[in-house]
Amino acid sequence: QMAEVANVSEVTLFRKYQNKLQLIKRAVAAIVAQTDFEAATQYTGDVTADLLRVVRAYQGSAVKHGQLIFIMLSELPRYPELVELLDIPFEIYTSIGNLFAKYQSEGILRQEHPLHAVAALLGPLMYSAMLSSALPGHAISTLNLENHVAVFLEGRRDKR
Repeated sequence: QMAEVANVSEVTLFRKYQNKLQLIKRAVAAIVAQTDFEAATQYTGDVTADLLRVVRAYQGSAVKHGQLIFIMLSELPRYPELVELLDIPFEIYTSIGNLFAKYQSEGILRQEHPLHAVAALLGPLMYSAMLSSALPGHAISTLNLENHVAVFLEGRRDKR
């Protein structure tokens, strides 16, 4: 299908990328290069602005490229060599977790495993992206990101 979309033969595609793993690696690298997740996860001291920047970066990437991650996850049982492709998304996930840990250490956010907090923040965005991708003809409303972050923080601020 990729060769067809690129208007080249399968032989040409595999001559350039050797195999599916190399092709997908290049696609993931291109996606990551398009979204500056390093800048999106920088600490500024303003938890609301920082989390809003994270969800905006994630939302933009998920809307554009969300299907690739879901396809990779669904193909893991058949192609276990794809597991190394999850290193890049996991680095981003960990980087966001480090941002949470910083705010937790300052007493701004309550103590919990930082990666659980990341899952709670990004989970609704992932779900919306999955539904939009799976049901293209249905009107799936996008989350109001400012409201999402505000509600998230309301439940996670350290109230000591």
